[in-house]
Amino acid sequence: MHAVQDDGNGAGDGMGTLDGFVALSAALTGFDGDELRALGMAQEYLAIVLQQFGPGHYARLAAEPDSSEAQLQEAARAVIHLWYTGSWPGIPGRSGPFVVSPQAYASGLVWRAVGGRAPGTSPTGFGSWAEPPAGAVDRTEAG
Repeated sequence: MHAVQDDGNGAGDGMGTLDGFVALSAALTGFDGDELRALGMAQEYLAIVLQQFGPGHYARLAAEPDSSEAQLQEAARAVIHLWYTGSWPGIPGRSGPFVVSPQAYASGLVWRAVGGRAPGTSPTGFGSWAEPPAGAVDRTEAG
């Protein structure tokens, strides 16, 4: 894996730094950079992205996250998939899909987006799945 440098203050070119990756990820996922950092996965995810794409391809994505180029769109989707599911989707002709780690699965943004927790990751008690998550809207009462 490639070395990941975190300059701590956002200095540098932003391409291979943790701050640059978090900023790119925030733009792609719609979650705030502080929220992404709080998940504790940014450093590991950056290492995976650099390993899977290579620094050159990643640098192009970081420079043009809204590009209409098919390869860069595929790369952006892979980064989004990584953050939301905690798994790498695989890149045709390059690599297959894989789950990063149990922590990555539990930290997936999908669980935050739906207002719940990853199944099997928190001791919420027997039958807790039968109750809606906190803040859920009851559509049966909403006319």
